[in-house]
Order: sequence, then C-alpha cells, then structure tokens
Amino acid sequence: MGMPLEPARRVLGDRGPCWDDRLRAAQAALHALIDLDQLATNARILLRTLPGDTELLAILKANAYGHGLVPVARAALAGGARWLGVARIEEGAILRRAGIAAPVVVLGPPNHDRLREAIVHGLSLAVGSLADVVAVRAAATALGRRARVHLEIDTGMHRFGATPEEAVALARLLAGDPAVEFEGIYTHFATADAPDCRGLRLQQARFRAVRERLLAEGLHPPVVHQANSAATLRGAIGDPDLPGRRVVRVGIAFYGLAPDPAMALPAGIRPALELRARLARCFTVAAGEGISYGHTYVTEQPTRCGLVPVGYADGLPRALSNRGWFAVRGVPCPIRGRVCMDQTIVSLEDVPEAGPGDPVVVLGDPESGAMSAWDAARLSDTIAYEILTSLAARIPRIYLRGGAPVALADLFGLIERDEFPAG
Repeated sequence: MGMPLEPARRVLGDRGPCWDDRLRAAQAALHALIDLDQLATNARILLRTLPGDTELLAILKANAYGHGLVPVARAALAGGARWLGVARIEEGAILRRAGIAAPVVVLGPPNHDRLREAIVHGLSLAVGSLADVVAVRAAATALGRRARVHLEIDTGMHRFGATPEEAVALARLLAGDPAVEFEGIYTHFATADAPDCRGLRLQQARFRAVRERLLAEGLHPPVVHQANSAATLRGAIGDPDLPGRRVVRVGIAFYGLAPDPAMALPAGIRPALELRARLARCFTVAAGEGISYGHTYVTEQPTRCGLVPVGYADGLPRALSNRGWFAVRGVPCPIRGRVCMDQTIVSLEDVPEAGPGDPVVVLGDPESGAMSAWDAARLSDTIAYEILTSLAARIPRIYLRGGAPVALADLFGLIERDEFPAG
C-alpha cells in the first residue's frame, strides 16, 4: 500500500509535534525500521557483480516494496543506481515533487488520462500497443513537449507489451515521430527464478530476434533492459554484441531478499527492513481454555502469553495463525490462536521473564529469532514480495543512517529529522 506523502507541517500545522515526540510515539508501538545504508550497500554490491558498462534501475513499485518510496529512491541513487522504476505515473510524480531528478521509467501500462502529467515531469513511459503510442503522441503534441518512451516487447510473459510481430511497426512509428523520444526497448522474463532455464533462454532468443530485426531497419533506441532480479543474478543481462546501454531492473534483490529461497544472493546483501512491536500485555491462560477467535488453539496446561499489537490489517497474513512466530528477547515465540485484525497472541513459555513493553521482532533477520519475509511467505503459501508490499500505510517507517533515525513516515506524512526542532 502507498504511504501518504503530504508534508507533515501542512497536516499538523507549523506547531505540530516535534521530531522527538513523533519518533517516540512511533517506537512505542508497531513500526518498521528501514536501514538506508544497507539499501545503498545492496545497490553497490549488485553493481559490482555486473559488467562495468551495465546500469542499475532500482524498482520502487508498491511504495518501494513496502519500504517507502522517497527515502528508498534516495538510498538507491546513493548506492549507484542510475535509473528508478515505478508502476504508475503518480509514483513518478511523487519522486519529482520530492526533488528527485534521476531518470524514472513508468513500467506499467500507462494511464492515458495522466499522460500530460507524466510528460511535464519528464517521466519515461512504457508503451505496448498502437493505442498507447497514439495517446502518448497526442499528449506530447498538445503540450509541445517530447515524450520519452520505452517499448515493451512481450516475449512470453503474456501480460503487457507488443508482440514480436507488432514491435517493428510500432518502433517505426516511434522513431519517426517528432513528438516522441524513442529512449528504450525492453522485455520482462516470466521464469527467470525457475531452476529450469529453458523458458528464460526462449525469451532471451525472442528478444534478440526482435532487436536484430529493428537493427536491420536502423532502429536502435539507446537503452535496452531485460533482466529482473533473478535474471540479473543468473547473468542474463543482455547481449553485449548488440548496440545499446544495458540496464538491469532489480527489485527484490535490492531490498535484500532472494527472488526465490533457492537462489543465493551475493555476499553482503541483507534485508533492509525489520518489523518491530512491543508486548502490550502479558498474562496466563488456564489449561483447557481457547485463545483468540474461534478457539482454534486450546491450551493443554497453564500458558503464559503475550499480546502484540499487529494483525492482518497491518499486512500480517491471517494464514500465520497457529503457524508463525515472533521473536521476544531473541527467542522464537509461536503464535497461538488466530491472527486478529489488529492484535496477535504469542506464547511466552520460553521467555518467562518477558514483560509489557519488551520489544518484539515480527519480521526480520532469522538470526534474531524472528520470521524472515520468506518464512512468513512459505507458511502463508505466497511469496516474500507479497509479504513486503502488504505492509500497511499505518505502520510508521523509521529510516536509519549510521544506525540513527534520520527520517520518519507515518500517517501524518514523511519528515526528516532536521525538519522539526528537537523537543
């Protein structure tokens, strides 16, 4: 879910809560810690694994995979990313309003009603059909400005993009249109994270064939990209013998998680997000009593329990009921009963010394005793991408640099430490 980015002063007034009060309130309840240094490090490590002429495009879709759009964009650029990728024009507009001038590509099907806004902000637009091309050209002509476009070729994903047969005709239109800057061409792989690489190789071959047909007609946009995180890790980043600046589009790996649990990440890449809460209540449930809705868990003996203020409205899957765990004082504490909308109960039998106010790691590094995003995904029959992007807007995000909080995003907006006087 997206985070609101209305400036905090506009929402609260110039005499709104100071930085210390905002931070203290966020740390007292459920919050996410996002390590900006780790994100920049992840970008640098990824770049070191690539040929020197390859550029990194950091994917910031879905509120930067739940981490927070603007702070993460800045961290990506600090780590050496040259490009930023979003799914919707509104996301690109937010980046521009935050003063981010780096190239931004809107990779999803373009909203034709927002094309003028995209062109005014200098966003690069993906097109995949004649209708897209006609709409972009009309918007650019009306503004008297050129529109930057990237033509997506559907080589087997069968989602968005022109078929190989349509691609040459569309490329001719783009290259010959004075209202358009034909900036890039790309495709998207459907099975790059699969152990069997036949599908990946087939899509690579189809994309190369389209590029060779375009080259034969003198059509070669300057930017070419095909690799997502999995393809980047496999080295399927493009054809060095064909012209064009090679760019890789990295999402989940930039955030420190593998595209698939079976895939290894380069050393030093680690998750940048940790979801924390505090024990709100500690209590003992008598033997033979049910816990939470439906009494799906019944105690066999007196059981010390803890209440944690996090639930499925925060993005914690209900499927983790009686299956997942949180970490309290470094000890895995199993979820007992159903995950509720706003609250979850864990057993404290293995940490009898725990008390109200103690920190709880809901999602984080397994070395802390907590579930990782992939642990939660496996138990919920989904993928880590969904776990991260489902984290609710109401969860405050606290951004760290050098281990210290430097920015905070909550329902009042995004602020930096220096915006408000110390209180």
